[in-house]
Amino acid sequence: MATSLETYLEKAAKDLPAMPLVAGQIVKAIDDENSSVDDIRTLVEQDPGLAARILRVSNSAYYGFPSEIRSVGHAISLLGGRTVRNLVLGASLKGSFRRFGLMEKLLWEHAAIAGPVAAAMAKRYGRGLDADEAFTAALLHDVGKAALANSHRDEYEKVFARVYNEGVGFVQAEREGFGFDHAELGSRVAEHWKLPPRLATVIRYHHEPDLWSELPEGEASLTALVALCSACLSKLGVGRRDPIEEIDLTSLPSWHHLGFKDADAEPIHELCRHQVELARALTD
Repeated sequence: MATSLETYLEKAAKDLPAMPLVAGQIVKAIDDENSSVDDIRTLVEQDPGLAARILRVSNSAYYGFPSEIRSVGHAISLLGGRTVRNLVLGASLKGSFRRFGLMEKLLWEHAAIAGPVAAAMAKRYGRGLDADEAFTAALLHDVGKAALANSHRDEYEKVFARVYNEGVGFVQAEREGFGFDHAELGSRVAEHWKLPPRLATVIRYHHEPDLWSELPEGEASLTALVALCSACLSKLGVGRRDPIEEIDLTSLPSWHHLGFKDADAEPIHELCRHQVELARALTD
């Protein structure tokens, strides 16, 4: 059933994941420097599930605040607007799946944990990258998979089965089945959500290291970081049936693009492993 991306978009525009109305309003308010905590709190409280999630996350071990957070306004003040924005985007991504079987659960786990892992790597190793932006980019890097799972679930389950049972890469299996891959589609979803073009670029090129040299350096580094985090999670088995232990991080284009050395391998692997344990609190 191979086709072109444009043909797919023409036929399946309604199947592109949509950001919920309230979530879109919250993201817009957070990005508006004139918005107050009360403005954001008022919007968050329109969605009881989202409000509960923000409270639960603010009280999780991941953030480790010294006392219990009991109000949404207090949680927003402590977490900060950009963290709340990422939580809202995460909830929107999870809610974009029309069904939530095993396939969707594993896809969601990989995306949701990639966010905090990428943020931790940006904080620890710098490379001129912003941790909150790294979180968002990693969280959404596979959003195209949600679109394909929604519009062609039966066919995408076959892609999923090839990846998990035969060891075929997602990009290869998707291109053979659909004529394009989740990264190409995901960048269009990012545009559909009116996210910054820089994020759409990262989503589009995280599987194409040969093209990173053509990107502005900041975008190339962010793309490489997302690719490296995704590989590290696959090595640890996050979103996979089993860990892919044979992945050698030091041989990856993303590793070399970011200028890491062989001696960095164990600390980075340990950082990822530790962040996976902490981030489980964010994926429920």
